[in-house]
Amino acid sequence: MSPDPDEARRGSRASSIPAAQNAELHARTPARPTRLLTRSNRRLAREGTWTWTLPALAARLPDGRTVTTCPSAGVCAQACYARAGAYRFPAVRAAHIRNLAFVLDDPAGWETAMRNELRHPRFIGAYVRIHDSGDFFSDDYLAAWLRIVNAIPGTHFYCYTKEVLMFRRHVEPEPPANLRWIYSLGGRHDQHIDLGLDRTADVFPTENAITDAGWNWDHDSDLRAAYGPTPIGMAARNIPQAKRRQGNRTFGEWQHEARQRRSA
Repeated sequence: MSPDPDEARRGSRASSIPAAQNAELHARTPARPTRLLTRSNRRLAREGTWTWTLPALAARLPDGRTVTTCPSAGVCAQACYARAGAYRFPAVRAAHIRNLAFVLDDPAGWETAMRNELRHPRFIGAYVRIHDSGDFFSDDYLAAWLRIVNAIPGTHFYCYTKEVLMFRRHVEPEPPANLRWIYSLGGRHDQHIDLGLDRTADVFPTENAITDAGWNWDHDSDLRAAYGPTPIGMAARNIPQAKRRQGNRTFGEWQHEARQRRSA
């Protein structure tokens, strides 16, 4: 029996539609990063620290999704160093978006890839900063990182975070021995930070302001915040617009002012 021409045309149209949709979807899907940990931050690279990075504050993915990567950001969003300078270069932004898309679209695959990469001998005894920019944007994402850290005990991990309440729930009860975290002032959970008990960092307008306040200074070494005395002060980066917004106050003082205004 000869084939029905109408049926053949219908089959042709049916098979071509998914192919076109798949091609469009593929074009909008960022390529998977070949290496997850880098030394692209020159300041951290001088110390031999590896970094994992997401877009700062929020990002729009090629498929149109908008994802908040720093849910508890406060005034820090108005003076964030990771939203200026080299972080705005197209290639840098694209790399960070590829990282975020990998985490969102294939969390199990991303976790496996991160574990496999960290098992390389170069990471034995090495330091890894989780988030050169971005933060722990969900409970599931934080849980994945905790599994990774526990699986790689020979590597030292540290992070800055404004997700104070999330860490209170999921990290502090049973923290990995090879993980240090620093609560960073300038976020919406500042009021839950105990400067006497918590490892804490704040951004000061100048280096002199750090010493005048009696805080410890990072002395251009990021590892001091994680492994040195606390609280730790950092001088604001030389970004004119951000420095004008911050003025002569620390991020913590700035956030306190903002909270008082909201209360009033």
